[in-house]
Order: sequence, then structure tokens, then C-alpha cells
Amino acid sequence: MYMQEEKMSYQCIYPEIYYKVQPFAMMACDELDACNCGMPDHDMVRQISDRIYMDVCRIHPDLAEEGQYQGMSVEAAAAYNMPGSFVEAQQWHRGGFFRDLIDIILLNELFRRRRRYW
Repeated sequence: MYMQEEKMSYQCIYPEIYYKVQPFAMMACDELDACNCGMPDHDMVRQISDRIYMDVCRIHPDLAEEGQYQGMSVEAAAAYNMPGSFVEAQQWHRGGFFRDLIDIILLNELFRRRRRYW
């Protein structure tokens, strides 16, 4: 009985959004595993992440961002004396918190699966 209660308490440890994105990341990794593609490069990760974003937003339209987390311009960063690496990092993530979260979940799943083979 105790083990069953303990197991149930850990089932919802992540925020709800994680459980909405995770299946799409797993499907994308399943596709990569099926074709023995190995570790994808930066551009391929971006494409996969974009596809996951579109699929999740189609199924869960309430998660679609409407420009609420746009990156800071170079001029604004200079006005606040922010280093150039901050602006470059924003250019990589290209779309706000939700897209960053998708990238993290996708990369975590990719690394978890690739770790088995090493």
C-alpha cells in the first residue's frame, strides 16, 4: 500500500506543460531511432523543435505564443550594457520561453537515448 501511494505522488512531479510536450519529443526521437540517424546536428534539432512546436500548438492552441516573449534587440541590449553573448543567445532561441522549453525537453530526450549506446 505504501509503495502505491509513493508511486502516485511522483506521477505528477513536472508541470502540466511538460506532459503536453514530452510525447511529441519522444515521437521525434523514435523517428530518428528508426532511421539510425545518430545525433542530429544543430540545424536538424531546430527543424525538429519547430515541428514539435507546430504540432503542440495545433493540439493545444492555448499554448501558442503571440509574440509575448520576443527577444531583445541589439540596440536595447547596448542601452542596458548587456554583453553581446546575451544577444547571441537570444538569437539562437528565436522564440521565447515555450520554444526554449521544447528545445530542453527534446535535447534531454535525445541525450537520454544516446547515453544508452555509449
